[in-house]
Amino acid sequence: MMCVRSLLFFSMFLTLASCKEKMPSYHAEEYQEIKYEDLPEDIKVPTKIWELVEFKSASPDAADAHGGGHGGGRAASASSKNLVFSDLQIFLVEKNPGVVAGEAVKISLPKGGGTVDLSRFISNKQGTFYVGFEFPEFADVEAKKVIFISNTKKRRIGNQVFGAGCNQILDITDRFMQEMKGEGLKVNTTQERYVSVMGGTFLFAAQKGSDVFLAQVTFTNPQQAALFCGAP
Repeated sequence: MMCVRSLLFFSMFLTLASCKEKMPSYHAEEYQEIKYEDLPEDIKVPTKIWELVEFKSASPDAADAHGGGHGGGRAASASSKNLVFSDLQIFLVEKNPGVVAGEAVKISLPKGGGTVDLSRFISNKQGTFYVGFEFPEFADVEAKKVIFISNTKKRRIGNQVFGAGCNQILDITDRFMQEMKGEGLKVNTTQERYVSVMGGTFLFAAQKGSDVFLAQVTFTNPQQAALFCGAP
């Protein structure tokens, strides 16, 4: 009897473990890998964002001038810190079949980041997909920040409001870290909800001594231009 109970328990354990391993998230066994080779445009960071990433010693003029200097992936900062442009990886993994072209996509951006046109990867089929980010420089850092600069209009769908509004700057560090420990950012394509949630720029900063590692990704979707700021 003890042997039978042990076997039953072991069987149940394996079943639960198997279910846990297969829980949907941005993690996948295989990805369709896409590598962006083009360097991003010069990264210009407004003074307000420098304050959020604790670069308060930089003057407004100097803060707006940061960018360029991609040679060697490093640029000098007026705040006495070295800005180092770093790699960034984006993961798009479907929960519902047919939502993501390729089912699971891994996008590797060059040092400093770049722009991702979501219309290349997300279909018109209604369903859910997961978004993940990996910024290697977040390992063993003194301080880290994730900032989101929204570039979509607020809109109401049912009883929910989607989108943060034009040019809204949000410190999402704590929530972002929590989401990435789990399934990632879960978004839905119905009525283009994902565009309102993701449309804008995610900026990543990690401080190590006198170096600040920086990368950003801007999500666009020309097919849904009316949802973005600046559209009539």
